[in-house]
Amino acid sequence: MDSHKQERKLKIAFAVSELAGVVKTGGLADAAGALGPVMRQLGHDVRVVMPAYQKALASLTTKVVNAGEVQLNPHRTIGFAIHEAEFEGVPLYLIEHNRFFDRPGLYTHDGEGFGDNAERFSFFSRAVLEVCQLQNFQPDIIHCHDWQSALLPYYLKVHKGHDPFFEGTRSVLTIHNGAYQQHADASLLDTLGIDPRDFHSGSFEDFGQINLLKGGIAFADKITTVSPQYAKELLSELGSHGLMHSFKAREQDLSGILNGCDYQQWNPENDPLLPANYSLKNMAGKAVCKQALQDRMRLPVNKDAPVFGLVSRLADQKGFDFLIPALWRFLEQDVQVILLGSGSKHYAGELRHLAAAFPDKCHFHEGYSNELAHWIEAGSDFFLMPSLFEPCGLNQIYSMKYGTLPVVRAVGGLLDSVSGYNGSTENATGFVFYGANADELHDCLMFALSVYQDKNKHQALVANAMSESFTWDDAAQQYLQVFTSI
Repeated sequence: MDSHKQERKLKIAFAVSELAGVVKTGGLADAAGALGPVMRQLGHDVRVVMPAYQKALASLTTKVVNAGEVQLNPHRTIGFAIHEAEFEGVPLYLIEHNRFFDRPGLYTHDGEGFGDNAERFSFFSRAVLEVCQLQNFQPDIIHCHDWQSALLPYYLKVHKGHDPFFEGTRSVLTIHNGAYQQHADASLLDTLGIDPRDFHSGSFEDFGQINLLKGGIAFADKITTVSPQYAKELLSELGSHGLMHSFKAREQDLSGILNGCDYQQWNPENDPLLPANYSLKNMAGKAVCKQALQDRMRLPVNKDAPVFGLVSRLADQKGFDFLIPALWRFLEQDVQVILLGSGSKHYAGELRHLAAAFPDKCHFHEGYSNELAHWIEAGSDFFLMPSLFEPCGLNQIYSMKYGTLPVVRAVGGLLDSVSGYNGSTENATGFVFYGANADELHDCLMFALSVYQDKNKHQALVANAMSESFTWDDAAQQYLQVFTSI
């Protein structure tokens, strides 16, 4: 890449369905909320476009700056208003259309996806292009995220392919979790603006249905995902969520970029939610946090009992099918386990049963509390992330900064960020196991427990972990390399 290209300041439109600090359900929001401001600071002209959800309008000060319409087909158009706001120095455009976005939830109601999600986000993707034109913002790059804006590369190439306004515009699709693809009935081709000639197995067609993410993979100029290891897994039958052939066809255009961490929110030195702050130079506050956590969870206050913490969605992806059996055996040891999570009623019931069987060793808090999540990161000695798959993961990165050693399965971003202890303390920052089964996880937990009992080894690993740094500045530079390459 020549230096001229590297120095060029880009115009970048982020098409996102959620944004940390405005509305959030997962890691997509964290990435979108961090990348835009970092790229803005590097001198690039970044604008973010997202739906005007109820919660978004309630949390921002906005003004209506324009109105437009999306032509669904020759006989039907849908109007929308553009609200403008500012998010950490970045202009933010919110697309208001009440029938699609004036709902309490973003994608679901009572755990079920909205039946018109494909139509809602087809409209959003098309409206993003109209917003760019109405605001006279001619992007070099439109950065799309997950299935919610995966139709946008198609609309850019097919609907706007002859529009001189977008002649220099290219698309990048970032996949935060390839398991979420959004299928729709083939009868919606016309509604979604998909030419029947593009409904085939190399594009949108997936077992007779429309697959939004699959179409985005086919039409985006470049595809990224949120860790190098997950990019490799997407090329395999086991790790591709059924889309191996789609990813294989675009292998030269696929790259993995590890997410960064927001250390302004997650740093034990100045975390305002903790009972005490601490640093690698002065660890006294970590002992205070551990005692406070044990007390809050109604477990015996014992500085010598290792605490294993977990903060997670209760879902298959997170490895509960083998974690729960492993914990039944592991809790026979002199250990404590503190679990925070919500989701599957089945897993919640299993964890309540586990906690009831070991009342002096195990506590399960069903639900989510941001403050308690910070307390668990700081007050635990080890952090459990035995995921079946994990595109990136952030809790293992938070844990290392808090001196809480992660216990992870060797998948996705977990393998990219945690260096497993194998007898040498030189670079190890946690514990890594490979098999998706209770026996291997239990063996790994017992190994971690043996290291905890050797204070010198344990302290060496804690020092390594706390010295690690995963910044959004590094990630932004890698994204910019992808952008400038096209």
